[in-house]
Amino acid sequence: MTTRVLEIGGLAAGFCGRLYRQGGADVVRVDQAAPDAWVSDAALDRFLHHGKRRIATTDPLMVRELAAQADVLVVEGTPSYLASLGWDNLDCPGVRVAITPFGLTGPYKDWHATGSVLLAMGGYTYIMGDPDRAPLTLPGHYVQYQSGQHAYIAANALQFEGADNQTADVSMWEAVLSLSQFTTIMWTSNGDIRQRHGSDFGLLYPINIFPCADGWFHVNVVPTFWAAFTRMLGKPELEKDPRFAENADRLVNRAQLDQIIHEQLGGRTKSAIMRLGEEARVPTGVLQELHEVLADEHLASRGFWEEVAGVRVPKIAYEITDR
Repeated sequence: MTTRVLEIGGLAAGFCGRLYRQGGADVVRVDQAAPDAWVSDAALDRFLHHGKRRIATTDPLMVRELAAQADVLVVEGTPSYLASLGWDNLDCPGVRVAITPFGLTGPYKDWHATGSVLLAMGGYTYIMGDPDRAPLTLPGHYVQYQSGQHAYIAANALQFEGADNQTADVSMWEAVLSLSQFTTIMWTSNGDIRQRHGSDFGLLYPINIFPCADGWFHVNVVPTFWAAFTRMLGKPELEKDPRFAENADRLVNRAQLDQIIHEQLGGRTKSAIMRLGEEARVPTGVLQELHEVLADEHLASRGFWEEVAGVRVPKIAYEITDR
């Protein structure tokens, strides 16, 4: 039986609905039901809403009728906006998902926030950028997409359990905090505050991006890969060089090491550096430009792209197979 999804709200709800639609669900999107619900960017609109049935209405009675027919109801907005839709009286027979900036409860529940605000409150902004310059933030819609993905997972978990008439309360701020990796644990365990340190990893070196003849490349040289990396550089004698012998030495003398990396690899092309990395068994990657991503043979072989009204968009990021 096809899952019926009713989607109301902004980008997070839109991305959750997109995941459902690409998984085969029948998704109905209510457009213009909130001030930020309409996506004016044509490319983004196609990315998020291709294949959905769309209804433009602000009528609470129509919304209630649509909710009564849905297996999954996904609404994004502040709790006060949900209340304006009659959230407590939306009789969805399946599961309901509320995506709000700070959750349905708590002292911040009625606060408004953009993605940039949530990144700042979540500590992300503080650690992004160079140490002697102002902090940076993530471009695009990272917070909204991560929140929509959390909503999709929560709704599917409730459906899998057969938990009808249950609500998944997705806080966008908490979605950000849940992905902070070890930053919060550094503080709670050691009292260490993670700092901005540019494009490198901070604790291990060299894990960084470097310029080359036709762009940029990246290496991930944890201590166990140091010997292999010296061979990749064509300078195996560096393995025992006291300036670089241990990770702590490489951190202290990183400027000298950067100069050697530039001298040995900076004049090579991305493809040549990739071959060197493969031969030396060192984790190596290149920074692809958009046209290179679109032409990538691996993605093409997996049929990752699809055409939507003349625009190439990515498909869902998993496949169900019998292999």
